[in-house]
Amino acid sequence: MSNLNVPLPQLFWDDFIGVNPEATRLQYQVKTGSATSRKLLAVDAAAMQQRLAGQQARQQFVEFAQAHMHDQVADQLFQRLGNISLVSASIFDLGEQYHQVLDKLAYKAVTINQLDPLISEIDWLKEDLLKLVNQPQYRNRTASGALIKDVKTALRFLGVESLQLIVPVYGMRRCLPHATDPFVGLKTRLWDYTLACAIAARRLAEDSAELPYAAFCVGLFHPLGHIVVTRNYLRTYQQIKQEELLKARDERNTELTDALDGLEPDAGFLSNSLLEFAEILSADISSRWSLHHLPLCQTLDQLAEGIGFNGISPLGRIVQQAQVYVQWQHLKAAGKAGSQEALNWFSAVNLTDEQQNTLAKTNLKRLSIDL
Repeated sequence: MSNLNVPLPQLFWDDFIGVNPEATRLQYQVKTGSATSRKLLAVDAAAMQQRLAGQQARQQFVEFAQAHMHDQVADQLFQRLGNISLVSASIFDLGEQYHQVLDKLAYKAVTINQLDPLISEIDWLKEDLLKLVNQPQYRNRTASGALIKDVKTALRFLGVESLQLIVPVYGMRRCLPHATDPFVGLKTRLWDYTLACAIAARRLAEDSAELPYAAFCVGLFHPLGHIVVTRNYLRTYQQIKQEELLKARDERNTELTDALDGLEPDAGFLSNSLLEFAEILSADISSRWSLHHLPLCQTLDQLAEGIGFNGISPLGRIVQQAQVYVQWQHLKAAGKAGSQEALNWFSAVNLTDEQQNTLAKTNLKRLSIDL
């Protein structure tokens, strides 16, 4: 089946999350003014009789309960995602010093002596770096083979070039959601996608005038908003579901209780929410990091504005090319993209045959760090 009429991002996120194309798609609708959500109990006698008549009618009632739930979820989720303080608090607080390190690594002549005082103040990063250099495969490269306990020694062992990969990766990995039930494996897939985009962007930048470090960071951190939307949707859904269950039990409405009890978060609604909010949230979150040399927020903001490939910066174009390639690769593996779709998508971002060949020879699944 051709997907020529479906935008690549929707096609990708639908398949990525696991949207059933045959299922009724819940639309994202926010209550405004006098608009009200669906009333579960506002049905006439004939409808009540009908929904007891058979399996099909009971299924319709369950679908109605799910739609009613999402009317409320949409309203609360919209409010939550509109509060940048709540949004920022819904991911791991990397710390001001971490943002300074991220920015400092964008300097052309940054030194270990400049990085050490900042990294020494970031307990989680210091711990992660010491664990890394003390892994058996690296420890025997030191003079004595003894454990490295001093962070400055660890930094010298790693070197600036490796830190430009390790520091962003360790930060982004901390931001991943702890659980994504009932979307099994979503956390792992999200990380694989994130890393692939970062590696692809970095590789493309190596053959351009753009800094590979900047391209790597933009590619890596662009799904921050996707993490925020996913986490807040799952939390909001569970909260609303619990409230509705308590009401139904208090009213001794066993039919409604049974319907609600069997409901789970909706893949289509999550996909719609990601398409609606994720990109702008990535830009909003990074704007609070006060980066002066790393053009992370500016580039993410351009990508979120949807102004088109030709209207964004060269760095933004590289990241967009990386996104398109990685998303196409996923859909191709899933049997959801053919040659004509690929031709259209690659043409839209001027991804040349040479660039495609370069990325095809690049391992996008694993970060290569030379120590």
